[in-house]
Amino acid sequence: MSRLRALPRAFVEIPGLDPSQPILIPELEMKKFRTVLRLGSGDQVLLLPGDGSAIRCRLDGKSAIPLETVHPSTESPLKITLALGLPKPDALEDSVRMASELGVAKFCLFPARRSVVKWEASKFEKKLERLRAISREACEVAYRTRLPEFETCTGLGDVLARYPGSVVLSESETAQAGFPELAGEAVLVVGPEGGWDPQESEMIKNPVTLGPRVLRVGTAVAAACTLALSGR
Repeated sequence: MSRLRALPRAFVEIPGLDPSQPILIPELEMKKFRTVLRLGSGDQVLLLPGDGSAIRCRLDGKSAIPLETVHPSTESPLKITLALGLPKPDALEDSVRMASELGVAKFCLFPARRSVVKWEASKFEKKLERLRAISREACEVAYRTRLPEFETCTGLGDVLARYPGSVVLSESETAQAGFPELAGEAVLVVGPEGGWDPQESEMIKNPVTLGPRVLRVGTAVAAACTLALSGR
């Protein structure tokens, strides 16, 4: 495992990929290997098809010659969905990056009532594309073998209707201290800067707090994901 962890790696999404045949590396990934990492023919890399496997390969021109296919146990058995009320752009990108490294399986983005950022429909797909790229890079760094999914909801009410039993973080004085035991699949809900407004607070049953201190969005995301995925 340690030998494989040391190899440069990249996700390759190639339909019908056959790990027993030479693999034509997509242009973007090849540029990373050649230009950024200064690798050449004969150097070994790890290709990640996104299905839970990892293929150790030897570079040969624009192709990679498969040497070994393994299935690292780097994905958590607990499938976490992180529902995130849109924070400011920097906080959103940091949250996606950290949660991807920590093992989140899905992101659900939604506009909370106190979200400063409002995504325009015309820029929506471009912003999602950037977040997917950030998540992809984070997963490569973390030696993950599957990429998180992305989806959207229209608001907190939509999130709670879609995911009953969600663990919602709150600064409310009535929020439960301590983190619940989770198994199988779970949804963590984190609000934007400024927290939940009164209308949203009324929707939340059994809110959970991470402690008496007020945390930045990225800190709350990292703490919640770490507690949920600890030891898994």
